Amino acid sequence: MPLPDAPDYSKRIYELLKETDLENLTYSQFQGVAEKLFIEPENEDEMRRLVLVQLARMAVRGDWDGFLSGSAGTIQGTTTEDLIAFGAASADTITKDAGIAVVTKGGGASSVIKVGGINIGASYVSVNSTNGTLTLRSDGTGQIFLNSGSEYGGTYSDTTVNVMKNALSDTNQIKFRDTVNSENATLTETSGELNVKSNVDTKDITLETKTTGVIRIKNQTTNTDTQLNVQGNGTGTPKINLSNDTKAVTIQCDESQKLKVIGGSDDFIFDVSSATGGITFPDGTVQNTAASGGGGGSGLGVVLVPSGLGSSVSSYDTYVISNQLPYVTSSFDGASENFWVNNPRYWPFIAPADGDISEIKFRVGTGQSGANMLVGIYSDAGGYPGAQIAAGSADVSSSGYKTITTITGSVTVEANKQYWFGQVLDVTRTVFVGWGHANATCSKMIPTNGTTTTAIALSGNADTNSLPSSAPVISGATGEARMYTLIQIT
Repeated sequence: MPLPDAPDYSKRIYELLKETDLENLTYSQFQGVAEKLFIEPENEDEMRRLVLVQLARMAVRGDWDGFLSGSAGTIQGTTTEDLIAFGAASADTITKDAGIAVVTKGGGASSVIKVGGINIGASYVSVNSTNGTLTLRSDGTGQIFLNSGSEYGGTYSDTTVNVMKNALSDTNQIKFRDTVNSENATLTETSGELNVKSNVDTKDITLETKTTGVIRIKNQTTNTDTQLNVQGNGTGTPKINLSNDTKAVTIQCDESQKLKVIGGSDDFIFDVSSATGGITFPDGTVQNTAASGGGGGSGLGVVLVPSGLGSSVSSYDTYVISNQLPYVTSSFDGASENFWVNNPRYWPFIAPADGDISEIKFRVGTGQSGANMLVGIYSDAGGYPGAQIAAGSADVSSSGYKTITTITGSVTVEANKQYWFGQVLDVTRTVFVGWGHANATCSKMIPTNGTTTTAIALSGNADTNSLPSSAPVISGATGEARMYTLIQIT
């Protein structure tokens, strides 16, 4: 039946929509019929029919597209409240900065808004599909912040972020990934055990502090031991590397109950498997009892320099190293001795003090024109000369004391530590004679079979008129005398 007080004939609404049912009537079809209708008394009946059709369409479809397009189709309160528009113009959408508020009539906090696949409300944001995924996304280089606030009366101070699972035995996991790789690194907790893992080959995990900050591993239970376990995978070797830009040492365990300390080329092994395990030195010798030295001595038969000397002797910093006990037993400045110095000769000394070698001095008996004496300081490697650590040279074309102040390499020595002194002419010897310690006044360096031996130095016949920078090849012992030699340590 027609609307009350209206003719039963529709000139526009029913005429244009008469072949369309409500289920298939789209908003665009409805809009095309309705938007050309002028607002005037003659069209009052058609406008009533327009509202009736749209209400019927809404009842069938269960949605709301609005009656008309543009700013005219708004739902609004007073002019001071928010305006929610269903048009295209952004200015018609929200006319106030307060945003959108969905408040239930009863004032509860359980209201939920469904936006696509996401539910928002009831103090949470969640997906509304089984095992769905939720993404928080910024734009470009923008950042995402999780922080507390004070808008509702709280005090903005601490912020706590919880990664929560259902039960203790379940797994919490944070993954660091990119658009291709799903697990570059992971932070995983299962049953209270925390695992930090880098999953990309040859990549490190770095913990850094600043200035004097310290990295600590501490047990939170009072009076309880703390254990740091460096564990190799399977049969892999556990290692600890201590290093900076110029220095390094490695501690590792590649045998059960044995600790190995590794330097640049040599290592020491501490065997703690039994009371007789001992220490294995780089030359293969083993010491399983503590060494003891004489009172005030170095433990190596050399008396070290007393500490705390007065100002009257504070400038006494030059030491004779060619006649140290136990290597030389008499006159520190012996006599003119003939040296066979076309090949290097090496002899040991103990550094009597800590410091830097600033000067090397030796004495020449007879000079040789055009000749230079090459000298070097070598580390000790199991009782033999090791690598060269410092070197210098001096003109020996005349007799007398020769002083070297230009010394290359590392000049630092440690008290109570054995080093080696090496010497050789840089040209073939003809008339050169050094001044120093005769064979008779020097202790012997190598064991004997009970007969007399004259060996007081080691010879390196693999080199001629030169000193090697690496550990020299020793061809044997020799009885040739040493030059009277001093070093200044500052």
